[in-house]
Amino acid sequence: MLRIIAGKYRSRILEQPRREITRPTIDRAREAIFSSIQFDIEGREFLDLFSGSGAFCLEALSRGAKHATCIDKSREAYEIILKNRSTLGEKNLDVFNLDALKFLSMAKANSYDFIYLDPPFIEKELLIECLNKIVDKALLKSEGIAIIETDWADFTYEYQNYRVIKTKKYGKIYIYYVQKNF
Repeated sequence: MLRIIAGKYRSRILEQPRREITRPTIDRAREAIFSSIQFDIEGREFLDLFSGSGAFCLEALSRGAKHATCIDKSREAYEIILKNRSTLGEKNLDVFNLDALKFLSMAKANSYDFIYLDPPFIEKELLIECLNKIVDKALLKSEGIAIIETDWADFTYEYQNYRVIKTKKYGKIYIYYVQKNF
């Protein structure tokens, strides 16, 4: 069962796609991610490139984010995100049924404070390609953070002025925070 952890939608249950289509982030990891950015959420812009159920963006909106955008290429996931948005009555969530790289090609510079990337674990090249496109197109605002979920224990990223600033481990998954080095 997938639920919103805190904020105005606290304890609300979300529908989720079949497990063959997505791998939901465990509550403990999602709660830890949001605890680490809790003072920076209010009024911010969020993007989730591999959204599944939309839980990451809906959690951000529940906690006071200004706007969020969900991207998922799976039609089933897209329809479930739309259903979850409707169930909550959330007006500040855009949902696109697109491939992540295609969306990034169309996105505008300096659009997001937080970008969450949780691609299929076997898609390591896709993760790097998405990060490089985010940096090349300057999609993160100046102090924005890319948050990555992967099973990649030795993930490093140094591209242009961006690098991993923090790493956390939750069971078999790792959360990496990538930010511009000033």
